[in-house]
Amino acid sequence: MASRDPAGTTALQDSPLLSWTPERLDDPTLEEFRIAQPLELQTLLGRMAEQGAVLGLSVDEDELAWNSIVEVDRTRRLLWLAGAHGEAGLHRLVSAASVTAVGYLDRVKVQFSVQNLKWLPARDGSRRLACMLPVELYRIQRRAHFRARPVPPVPLVHIASAPGRERSFEVIDISMTGIGLHLPPDEAPLDVGACFAGAVVTLAPRLHLEAKLEVMHITPSGERGRGHHMGCAIDGLVAEAVRTLQRFIGQVELRRNGRWE
Repeated sequence: MASRDPAGTTALQDSPLLSWTPERLDDPTLEEFRIAQPLELQTLLGRMAEQGAVLGLSVDEDELAWNSIVEVDRTRRLLWLAGAHGEAGLHRLVSAASVTAVGYLDRVKVQFSVQNLKWLPARDGSRRLACMLPVELYRIQRRAHFRARPVPPVPLVHIASAPGRERSFEVIDISMTGIGLHLPPDEAPLDVGACFAGAVVTLAPRLHLEAKLEVMHITPSGERGRGHHMGCAIDGLVAEAVRTLQRFIGQVELRRNGRWE
């Protein structure tokens, strides 16, 4: 399908690390990546517009038209896209019954269904390509090793290190499979290889996860006199906790790289 090629799309399309094929929505593993909270969703799309993120719009899995988000119009609940009225290559998209958008933000795949794609009058009187703001999208972060560094308030981990004794540690970073804890310089380290079932990870004041932690390594902090970094593997998360942790990591990324409006 011919269409205009925003800057950089050739390199993106050719990258072996980026897949522009839409994910199948009947895949049950996608549920943990679904975003339906309006503020979070609109903030993410707004960042894509600010960064000029490329969108691959597809009618068929093997056929793409390159585009980008121009503006998130919260008042009219529209997503304005690139393209001039009458531009060759956009006709099939506008007339298609189903269009899927795939893009990347911070190299994380974002996918949503394009609803009611049509030419609408813009504020300047011209006709521009737009669709309804999606009610949900998928931010598909499958890299289990990706680590997010939380912003304040810093999460805490509570471990029963001995009968009747609980110790608490600040979280340095966290992923779906591991967590880095700050060990102050005046505290005794836990033993490497030690396992702690029932550890409580407090991500926020009313957001807690229970997990099994295994101490994998203890290394000096990068800052002199700041103690040690204690790396632990995470295991034993129930399905709801997995979804909660995935959502938390995604929100940390948004707060660090963008802004909440």
